[in-house]
Amino acid sequence: MMEFPIHEPVLNDDNPKWLKVSQVIPAPKNKKEHDLMIKGELELEPELVFELEEPNQWRCTKCSAGCISESKPVTCTSCKRNADFEQITEGIMELWKLPRWKDIPVEDLDMQNTYLDLLELVKKLVIFQEEIQYKIYALWIISTYKAERWDTVPFLIFRGLISSGKTQALQVAGQLGYRLMVATGASFPAIVRASHEYNAGLLIDEIDNKIDKRTENGRAYIDFLKPSYKRGQHYFTADLNNQRKIQQYRNFGFKAFAGEKGGYDDAIFSRSIDFQMEQDYPEVANTKYVQDDIDRIQTILINYRYKMDDPPELGEKYELKGRAREVFECIIATAMHIGIDHTEILEHAKAIEKEKIEDFRNSQEWEVLKAIKEYENAETLLDAPEEMKFSDLVEKLNWQDMQRPGQKIGFILNKKFFLKTKRKRDGTVLLLNHNKNSKKLRYLYKRYDIK
Repeated sequence: MMEFPIHEPVLNDDNPKWLKVSQVIPAPKNKKEHDLMIKGELELEPELVFELEEPNQWRCTKCSAGCISESKPVTCTSCKRNADFEQITEGIMELWKLPRWKDIPVEDLDMQNTYLDLLELVKKLVIFQEEIQYKIYALWIISTYKAERWDTVPFLIFRGLISSGKTQALQVAGQLGYRLMVATGASFPAIVRASHEYNAGLLIDEIDNKIDKRTENGRAYIDFLKPSYKRGQHYFTADLNNQRKIQQYRNFGFKAFAGEKGGYDDAIFSRSIDFQMEQDYPEVANTKYVQDDIDRIQTILINYRYKMDDPPELGEKYELKGRAREVFECIIATAMHIGIDHTEILEHAKAIEKEKIEDFRNSQEWEVLKAIKEYENAETLLDAPEEMKFSDLVEKLNWQDMQRPGQKIGFILNKKFFLKTKRKRDGTVLLLNHNKNSKKLRYLYKRYDIK
């Protein structure tokens, strides 16, 4: 939920201004309404009021005169005295592309045609492999303008070789989206502060060099980014000046990454929509050639943010579940909200989920899980087994010729499936009767349809 008043940085005649958005109770239209309001029998819906304010405003505490200064004034130009000053508005840091403000009546916000214009513009600037990806990308951009509505948001990952258009995809999103900061050249602490202090979305290029578990900075990036798809998450660091204190930073928000491989973290990939880019040349090489169209669409979208209600809830019984729902909910709900058919996107989300399961079935993890299930099924004909030896797993998997097969099995069970094992005199075993293990195995069998 938005808390009013809000100060939104915008451009007005190329000058940065604060757009102050306030909620006010409208005056009664007639005496009857006035009397009913006095009696408490009528409550009018608050209306939004939009005002442009200058940045860097100060007020003299002695004579209440106002002035504009980038730093705190010392002498009042009105009363000619040294005085203390109260800051009215802050300066504006252009961390992202500021929208140009024009007050558009809500009845003139044609979001269906705005979406089609956005889709056409994106196709001129970026080349994707599949038509559906243009729709997802355009709806993701629109959904950034309703950031407060979402409990989860997907990351976008653009990956491909040099000159495949992945950086362009980031830059176009930065030109059109809401508070999307192109973080090229920004330090990790600056990225953390932009997210916490300004609720900025982050567009991070060359992600392969930043997400790297082998480096301290790479691990910090992963710890910051991985949970940030979900509202209410925080990034914690030690206070450098007080050993007993911990600093916490909000990290939830829209994020997109570009790199040759898109990073090396499976958890971040599982929260992402993957765009595999190929080398090609779009119709328009640079956003500057279509800047008027970009500005016009962004102006409509900032009006959409404040003047239209929130996108709908998908509901408890919606057919997408789990991570697939978390990733695609804001895309699908935005399509519903602006009257765009989302059937194709829903089918695409299902296909991705099915493909992930198929990929898993071709993995060593699948082989291990299936072998455990077969062992349980065979043994339970007599009695429920309490444990399974690693040596039995090696034999069932036919991994005798593999180098250090037990170590590989241990990694899969402990690090991939988070199952509890125990080292005994005659070898390590998987504890099948352990409460957490049995629950996790039942979930995995159901998740991947292992019978």
